[in-house]
Amino acid sequence: MTQIKVGFFLLVGLIVLLTSIFMLGSNKSLFQEVVEFRSYFDSVQGLNKGGVVSLAGVKIGNIDRVSFDEAKNLVEVVSIVDSIYKTKIKKDSRVEIRTQGALGDKFLYITPGTTASGSIESGDEIASDYGNDILSVISKRGNESENLFDILKDIKRITHTLAESNKVGNITVNLEKVTQNLAQLTEQLNKTVKSGSIDRSTAKIEKILDKIERGEGTLGALINDRSIHERLKNILGAGQQSQQVKNILKNSVEE
Repeated sequence: MTQIKVGFFLLVGLIVLLTSIFMLGSNKSLFQEVVEFRSYFDSVQGLNKGGVVSLAGVKIGNIDRVSFDEAKNLVEVVSIVDSIYKTKIKKDSRVEIRTQGALGDKFLYITPGTTASGSIESGDEIASDYGNDILSVISKRGNESENLFDILKDIKRITHTLAESNKVGNITVNLEKVTQNLAQLTEQLNKTVKSGSIDRSTAKIEKILDKIERGEGTLGALINDRSIHERLKNILGAGQQSQQVKNILKNSVEE
């Protein structure tokens, strides 16, 4: 009889131990109330069962299973979260796959949604989005990401070439010279402005233009006197006299 009791207690203890190990391995608790939801993705590479489910950065649960849905031709991810966060997850919440840590562990990131929409119920579907981390963006872009790597290779090649020929040092020296020349030019312009040379030159030009406009001087007479214009036109116009003047000028130049 004693042996039967000992065997019974050992069996119960073994069952409790195995159950505890199973629950710990599946991140569940015997007395914990959970909410289940599902999401669908084109690809879930690196996302595994037991992965973290995060709500705005707070861990609220784990991934229960990952399977392929034949009807939708998508990957179905079923997650379980603590029921205390049920009211925080809304029907218009979005879920995406993100990368965490240096090893690139994947996890589900849920945005809370708006307060106007109701809370999710167990078994509901939460719409999925592409992640905004660098790996997700590259995966989404597909062949376009190859252009990014080509650009990085070109930059590396240019940098290597500049370093080997010491062109970086030469460019730096030339930039310093240009900077010094600009500083000197700026200083000279400041001195010129302070000395009033530009103002005096501008005033002289204005005086000359005023005289020309009033018809003073030879240039003013040529521009404003109509009779002089007609005389020059008659002298340089078509005809025998004009041709004689041109010949005289041509002979003078040749001599």
